[in-house]
This record gives sequence, C-alpha cells and structure tokens, in this order.
Amino acid sequence: MLAFINESAIYQEAKIIKSAPNKAIFRCVLQTADDLNQNHRIYPMSVLNNGMKECRGRINSRAAFGELDHPLGTGNDNFDAQRQTTVQLDRVSHILRDYEFKGNQLIGELETTSTPCGKILLGLINDVAGVGFSMRGLAELERQQDHSIVRDPLTIISHDAVSRPSHVASVINFNEMRFESNLLTEQCGLVCINGRCFLPDYFDKLVESKVIKFVDRWV
Repeated sequence: MLAFINESAIYQEAKIIKSAPNKAIFRCVLQTADDLNQNHRIYPMSVLNNGMKECRGRINSRAAFGELDHPLGTGNDNFDAQRQTTVQLDRVSHILRDYEFKGNQLIGELETTSTPCGKILLGLINDVAGVGFSMRGLAELERQQDHSIVRDPLTIISHDAVSRPSHVASVINFNEMRFESNLLTEQCGLVCINGRCFLPDYFDKLVESKVIKFVDRWV
C-alpha cells in the first residue's frame, strides 16, 4: 500500500551562487540516502536515485517546483490527499534546476521564483537565514521494528522549503561543497567566472540554453 511521505528537513545556510535584485540560485543538500533520518526512515540509494531520475523531465522543462512550507491538513481526507500530492502554483517559491549525488547526499541546485512566495524565500536567504528542505512523495514503506525502509517506486512530488527542520545544523558542512569555487563576480559591467567574462545578457542566455552551467563542468 502506498504511503504519503512528508520528510524532515535538512537545516543549513543556503550559499548564493548567483544573485540579482529578484532572484537567487543556490545549492544545498536536499536529503541523504542509506541513513536513518529523524522520521525513522531509510532511503536506499537505488530508490532515491530512481526517484530523482523520474524527476528529470520536469527538471529539464523547468517544472520541478517546490512550495514555501508543506501544505497543511484541513481534516477533509479527500481534499487533503489531493492537495498533498499536488504542487499549488500560487505557493511555489523555487524551482529545482538540477541535482547530483555527492556520496550519499542529494545536492540540489535551486532557483527562487518571481512569485510572492519566491520573494519571501529570497528575503530569507538574503538575511542569511537557515533554510530547510523537506521532501513530499509517495512510496511503499517496509515496516521494521524501529524504522521503515522506503521501497521502489518512489514518486517525488517536491522538495519544499520549510521553517522547522529536525536535523541538526552541524551535520551539514556546506562550506566544503566543491561548487564554492564557481561563484560569479562582476568586473566593469561583465559577468566573470574562472577568468572568462561575458556580457550579462549573453551570460544569462548561455545559462538558459545549458551552454554553461553552475557546476564544475564547463562546455
């Protein structure tokens, strides 16, 4: 039987890779595999990996949305079941642009949206507030004595931004992520990275067309 999953968040400071007056693009840990989390669930790497692969189409079409906070229950079971499995567009605060695994950590590249909720998330990031992310999804759970194992297929609905994470901040050393060297700088009106400079409008077009990316791979 499928179980609805609201995952505990991972608490950390988001590191801004690119900032503009109304947008931020940043990387952070979304969740981990093969670990017992605070909700007493274990996500095997193969299950989490397969779940993320199913998100690739949405990611490529810029439709992998996340909300500001998880939806709250109303007590109406039919309504709540539909709401929990749906991303509500007026609550969208960010888009998942890309992801990769670093060890057992799922690293996401996220972009704040121009929506009201996106502006709230951007404001929190600009205030150097701790940001938590929590997964919503559907999967079968194999019940053990003191924990549950998530089984294939895992349907990932979203990774929402949340305010009450249960993970301890010290478990994530965000400063050691290898993407730190790819921060952008501006020189004389140009956007420069690793010694290569572009006109701002042209740089944005290159990013949007996937010619260049905010990772350690350049083409």
